[in-house]
Amino acid sequence: MSWLDWSIIVGFFVVLGVICVSTNRITRSVAGFLSSERCAGRYLLTIAQSMAFCSAIGIIGSYEAYYRNGIGGVWWGMLMMPVGVIIALTGWVSYRYRETRALTMAQFLEMRYSRRFRIFAGIVAFFSGMLNCAVFPMVTARFVIYFFGLPEHYELFGLTLPTYHTAMFVLVGLGVTMAIAGGQITIMVTDFFQGVITSVAFLAVLWFAATHFGWDMIMDTLMASETIDVAAHPDMVERLHRVQGVSMMNPFKQAGLPDFGVPYFIMMAILLFAKQGIWQGGAGYMTAARTPHEAKMGNILSSWRWLMINMGTIVIVMAAYTLVWNSAFAAEQAIIREQVAGIEDKFVQSQVFVPIVIRHMLPAGLLGLFAVYMIGASISTDDSAYHSWGSIFLQDVVMPFRKKPFTKEEHMRYLRWSIAGIGAFAFLFSSIWTLKEFINMWFEITGSIWFGGAACAIIGGLYWSRGTTEGAWAGLLTGSIFSVTGIIVRQIWPDMTFPWNDQIINGVHVAVAAVVLSFLVYFIVSLATCREPVNMDKLLHRGKYAIQRDREVKVREETLATRLLRKIGITPEFSRFDRFIYFAVALWTAGWSITFIIGTAYNLAHDVSSEQWREWWAWILGIQI
Repeated sequence: MSWLDWSIIVGFFVVLGVICVSTNRITRSVAGFLSSERCAGRYLLTIAQSMAFCSAIGIIGSYEAYYRNGIGGVWWGMLMMPVGVIIALTGWVSYRYRETRALTMAQFLEMRYSRRFRIFAGIVAFFSGMLNCAVFPMVTARFVIYFFGLPEHYELFGLTLPTYHTAMFVLVGLGVTMAIAGGQITIMVTDFFQGVITSVAFLAVLWFAATHFGWDMIMDTLMASETIDVAAHPDMVERLHRVQGVSMMNPFKQAGLPDFGVPYFIMMAILLFAKQGIWQGGAGYMTAARTPHEAKMGNILSSWRWLMINMGTIVIVMAAYTLVWNSAFAAEQAIIREQVAGIEDKFVQSQVFVPIVIRHMLPAGLLGLFAVYMIGASISTDDSAYHSWGSIFLQDVVMPFRKKPFTKEEHMRYLRWSIAGIGAFAFLFSSIWTLKEFINMWFEITGSIWFGGAACAIIGGLYWSRGTTEGAWAGLLTGSIFSVTGIIVRQIWPDMTFPWNDQIINGVHVAVAAVVLSFLVYFIVSLATCREPVNMDKLLHRGKYAIQRDREVKVREETLATRLLRKIGITPEFSRFDRFIYFAVALWTAGWSITFIIGTAYNLAHDVSSEQWREWWAWILGIQI
């Protein structure tokens, strides 16, 4: 690391500190701490909310995935494009949830079902979120150690201290500090700042890959993956080993790819529908929008925002793959191989491998910018997660048992203590737990403790008037118990396979099964116990239950919006520019979705060579970049 790199890092923390102090002064109420006074506009939401979920651990998880399936995985990832935009354009879950005017998801569950169900659901959500975010410090601390080349131990005042635990303590401390300073207001503004840095970092990475490697070198290296003799040339990392004959470029030569093959993307598309608006890791953002319309527009714009994040991730992993497998970089490969061989734990090897390669790949200046991007991604997700789960613990686990409400000062104080407690648990859990799972798989299996059972109750409660409290209890218990059992089994027998083939059962398999089972149980029990449909107009503040402002909107609706536009999600709140954005996103997604469908059908009917795919990728990636 050069002086330029360290200057970038120091400057980053100075700006974060200034924002933290400034936003702390304007947070004056519990509503401001929890939901930023519901004042966020679409552009703030677009950038900041993307950073709340663009975690350092998530990025490292994407590195593991793309190093396994290459740009061939980009093609199958297009399966989720129509799903994501359908969710955004229709306001799936988020629009109706905002219409309920509930401050938290648990409050909605009490409105829709019962107080007892709210309390139990809050406990389940809290437990799920705790386990999900508790490994954040573990993976990010290892990234810091191996990316910066830090020693395993250091001396301080005559004591020998572990660098791993020190790095975790600092990272957790930063996340907690941002979360308790000004609550959701501080989180949103700092996340927005870090989102801008992300844009700059990814543009710089694209420029570097184009100038340092070049299109031809990258594509030559990816094409050579099909002919690698994996016995003679094993991968440096055991868990990321090459599969004989599997292509890093041609998506139709990936049939033998485990874990991150085609079934993985199909299952993730299913989970995307189930998780939308259900997962509470960024709960403050769900209620931060000025209006339901601003929340909807923020989600629509986010579909393009995530395109940039995904493209930057793909490019840097492909550049790293080129450095590892192209013979022109034999000297760098020898250094990397030696460093990776010194890591005994095969799961840690998998997590830090690509970051180690990036460290030996990027030049001065860009190295510091990338470090800031990763540290920023860590802080932006940690503070949102600690804020969300700390708030959920107090609001949905503690407060329902109190007969006397908190004063404003007490409420703010206990919220901050709850957030600090989440950070302390994450630090302790990461100190003793061993992650025997791909990162993306861990996210899904721990998250499914909550969304695996709660998705049926929340989605059913928002869209189905016959959903009952009994059905919600049955669905939540089914999904949660199944997921917890899956975690225990995976931890004891991490290499367990399906009875009918040698595919290892992973966290995504467990999550999908939990969702399907819970929905099935919810609908069966609800149909058996429903005596009277719920008044959905009252729940969603519609018709005669609408407040005055919403009634005025409904009057305008009859004169400004046609029935067809209403059916496709364009409500009277849409301005002309909003409609332009809506149709632009819709056409963009429709174009790529049609491309995917036609391209897949054509490849199944014809033998398309890898040389043809090389030319096709120039168009796909070129247009998206």
